[in-house]
Amino acid sequence: MLVGATAMAQTAAHSQVVPGITPRELEDEIRAGVALTLVDVRSPDDFAGWRIDAGNGRLVNLAADDAAAHAGELDAPVRVICNRGNTSARAASALAKAGVEARSVIGGMVAWSRLLEAAPVEIGTDTRVVQFRREARGCLSYLVARDGRALVVDPAPDVQCYLDEAARLGAGIVAVLDTHIHADHVSGARELADRTGARLHLSAAALARGVTFDDRVEAVADGTRIELGGADLRVVALPGHTTDNVGVLVDGRALIAGDSLFADAVARPDLEAGDEGAAGAAATLYRTLHERVATLPAQTLLLPCHYPGGRLEAAVVTPVGEAIERVASLKLDAGGFARAVIAAMPPRPANHLAIIAANLGEDEHPDAGSLEVGANNCAA
Repeated sequence: MLVGATAMAQTAAHSQVVPGITPRELEDEIRAGVALTLVDVRSPDDFAGWRIDAGNGRLVNLAADDAAAHAGELDAPVRVICNRGNTSARAASALAKAGVEARSVIGGMVAWSRLLEAAPVEIGTDTRVVQFRREARGCLSYLVARDGRALVVDPAPDVQCYLDEAARLGAGIVAVLDTHIHADHVSGARELADRTGARLHLSAAALARGVTFDDRVEAVADGTRIELGGADLRVVALPGHTTDNVGVLVDGRALIAGDSLFADAVARPDLEAGDEGAAGAAATLYRTLHERVATLPAQTLLLPCHYPGGRLEAAVVTPVGEAIERVASLKLDAGGFARAVIAAMPPRPANHLAIIAANLGEDEHPDAGSLEVGANNCAA
């Protein structure tokens, strides 16, 4: 996103010298194994905290003003990236003048971080489930379709992929659900509901947290059925990460688990409760996992809403029984679990309080690119 007329004019001038490359095109090159050189011109601190895996290529961190001086060290093709695409355009132009085949990534890391990869999940019924991986941030979302109707769970800010996938499946999006008030990413639920006329769902506990657009929401609670043709969709309360976290049990075969249990970890308990309430929230999460998740048939497919992030070739899916067995802290008693989870928590997601405020509706026009920085850190 360009900021200000001056930046727009400067970037336009550079683009006349060096053509840009879209984040999708860059990702396709990396996935295809192209031996490119990716020059990241962000600060060393930003680079250290969050960067692209260049695959078979080479990743280099250089200051934009120094890039041309290193032209002889960079093997073509060269792709240059910054935060939003402005500084990289200047650096790519300088490299091109130095005789290097270079292109600037349009929209930079912000745009690349919004890419979604879709993968089908086979659950053994006529209900179609598609998982969307936001690989830059480790966020997972879902489209569930049956009989020409579709539900989207935990949509990312850019919603076009869900619209495209629903159209591909011949389904209209009639319902949108956020499993909880997210603290790591800006929700696309309201935009998707606006664009499709779909029902917007949050749990009653989420409304109690102070949602300002509650007149638009159909509240759900434990056991609520979501109508979707012949699909059997049941809301399951899964508190602990937050008071309002819910999941969706699909045809009794798969659990979209919100932020409760992941493939090899559990959710952190402090993003709503804070430091002072983390132990109590961890105790709630312990009960949720033992009494509401571990009691499902072991072969029930766990469809988590986060994973560590990174480039994958297939959906993140594991049987509930295997996931429970992998998490060592679940073999402890409630007190030991709480202590282990709290000790293992990474730093909180950047801007998490501002993201929560945006998802509550306090900020009507949040800039996801400014708020969503770095990894999500929602797991303990």
